[in-house]
Amino acid sequence: MKISKIYSNKNFKNIEFNENFNAIVAFIESDKKEDTHNLGKTSLIRVIDFLLLSSFDKNTDKLLGNDIFIGQEFYGELKLNNGKYLLIKRSINTPTKISFKLNDSKLNDFELDIDWDEELTLKKAKARLNDYLDFNILPNWDYRKSITYFLRSQQDYLDVFKLNKFKGKHKDWKPFVFDLLGFDGKLILEKLEIEEEIDTLKGKVKTLKLEAQIDTSEKDRLEGLLEIKKNELFEVRKLIDRFNFFKEDIQTNKELVEQIDVQLQAFNTDRYRISYEINKIESSLSDIIDDIDNKTISDLFEEVNLYYPQQLKKEYNDLISFQKSLTIERKKYLLETLTELKGEYSDLNSKIRVIENQKGELLSLLTQKDSYQKFKEYQKKTVSLEVEVERIDDKIQAIDNSLIIENDIAEKKESITNYILALKDALSERKHSNINKIFNSIIKEILDTNALISLKLNNHGNIEFNADYQNKVDFLNTSESQGTTYKKLLCVAFDLSLLVNFSDKSFYKFVYHDGVLEGLDDRIKIRYIKFVKELCEKYDLQYIVTLIDSDLPKDMPNLIEENDICLRLNDKDNNGKLFLNSF
Repeated sequence: MKISKIYSNKNFKNIEFNENFNAIVAFIESDKKEDTHNLGKTSLIRVIDFLLLSSFDKNTDKLLGNDIFIGQEFYGELKLNNGKYLLIKRSINTPTKISFKLNDSKLNDFELDIDWDEELTLKKAKARLNDYLDFNILPNWDYRKSITYFLRSQQDYLDVFKLNKFKGKHKDWKPFVFDLLGFDGKLILEKLEIEEEIDTLKGKVKTLKLEAQIDTSEKDRLEGLLEIKKNELFEVRKLIDRFNFFKEDIQTNKELVEQIDVQLQAFNTDRYRISYEINKIESSLSDIIDDIDNKTISDLFEEVNLYYPQQLKKEYNDLISFQKSLTIERKKYLLETLTELKGEYSDLNSKIRVIENQKGELLSLLTQKDSYQKFKEYQKKTVSLEVEVERIDDKIQAIDNSLIIENDIAEKKESITNYILALKDALSERKHSNINKIFNSIIKEILDTNALISLKLNNHGNIEFNADYQNKVDFLNTSESQGTTYKKLLCVAFDLSLLVNFSDKSFYKFVYHDGVLEGLDDRIKIRYIKFVKELCEKYDLQYIVTLIDSDLPKDMPNLIEENDICLRLNDKDNNGKLFLNSF
């Protein structure tokens, strides 16, 4: 796929691109020394990306969210790999409605009155465009995943592989890059997903142990204690079953034991349970610390770093806020539960007082006071034992659940070991060797030095991607600005090596590089432009580079010819800017 035209219904410098080499040149003619980024050579990347159906939010888009674009319609004509031309229309006012028109040949002009083939929602349009492009590589990814490698803005030169949009977890980009280099990205994706599952399970175990206050090594002791308490409860219940106040008064005894005391026992059991829960919650509330312990935060950072060594960490203040919110929510939940339980406790007390009054009337018939006292003691012991049995049983259940999870963690860790071995085997095949060869030849041609793309497993068994120069001259440390410039060339070489490697496949056939020439030695600029032009001709690729007129080499000002320039920008007035406006 190549870009044929980019145009708009208003306030835009319409552009028709060359099939191969294209230069977007900003001519600085005024004395104001205006920031050249405001002229639009970088902004054009956003327009192209917009037409290629990137996400769009007017409230957050720093460029196209500006009110000057209200009513703006953008049109993009793409040359497909089958030789046909696809016209796309997307407006700022209705960015989720996309229009398509497929033509056998390119438009003669920047036409607006089009008989569109179809108008689709954004989601359906992405799927449709994916069908139109019909890439026959990277079958597990749609065209949006790789587009940023071929629309490099200044923010995308910081790392050859991890682009600016790949700010999330490693699984959001590493599997794709692995696929891009010829390997099986599923190996990385599945390994990283299992590691996430392990982290989740570890969190569950930690919560279980904290909430239930258990130690998995105590399981056997607790099971033995449970047997003892159950046996004690059994014996006490037998005594109660055999107990009789008046042998001669069966009816009164039955009414007392079966009607009153059964109810009272149930109420007391509930009250004991609720009292236990209230005490537990009050204890938890007293343990909650509102102020954040710096040591706790430090330990947490170390724990996070253990499992996410390559991932950006939260800002310290964000973590503090997060911790506080958790504390507040937990405290709120505990207080609400405590209030509810105290209400239940009060209701039970009322019921118990009523039933005890009823029992008192019946007890007046009894003459053996000591016998009743003994019966009462049996009842209290029963309730106490029942609560204790339940508490021990809950702890054992929590331990069992923890052990199940820990066994699951162990099994997943074993599978990770298998994935690491598979990744080692994959790396030994060096499926990226051809891309690496092309990459080195590009750097060699431009800088007369060698460069290498290398992959390795780190201490955690995760793939690390690296691209660097191999000669004795330290390009990256000559100066900060020059070092950044030479890093750009590594990115450029990688993008071009991908296009060359897949030039015989249905894939992207264009690349847009913003401001690559800035800071380069004139001799390198000359070699760079000449080589890129030759590459485009040889492999039928489309190259788009942005520069300012001062970037042109002084010894060869005509290095970029007139017909190479697809877009001229200047700082004389608004008419010289891409959007014909200042904002």
